[in-house]
Amino acid sequence: MSVLAEWAGGSGAAESALGRLHDAHALVLDEDGAIRMALPFSAAESDHRVHSGDQTWWANCAWDALAIPAALGRDAQIEATWLDTRKPVDLAIVGGEPSAPGGFIHFAVPAHRWWDDIVET
Repeated sequence: MSVLAEWAGGSGAAESALGRLHDAHALVLDEDGAIRMALPFSAAESDHRVHSGDQTWWANCAWDALAIPAALGRDAQIEATWLDTRKPVDLAIVGGEPSAPGGFIHFAVPAHRWWDDIVET
């Protein structure tokens, strides 16, 4: 936070800016005011990891795991498990396309309700 506070003009200004970004659904703060999600990236460990070259990122969900390679314009390997069987998902994104078409992503909560509890959704 110190780098952000320096850039924003003090810790109060940084907290205020983060609060506005949170309220605008541009990022998600945890209960301590730290960044939990900078969509599609997660600061918290999750069941979805995205690997590209020598870098790895946590994704908040399956949808965000697909969004990270798209946002970065990079090929990537997605590490996750199928929710129903807990077996590993074998999925890479190469040239913007999934390597193994098939399967699906199920959204148990309609999109218009995601922000009711974005961490759990």
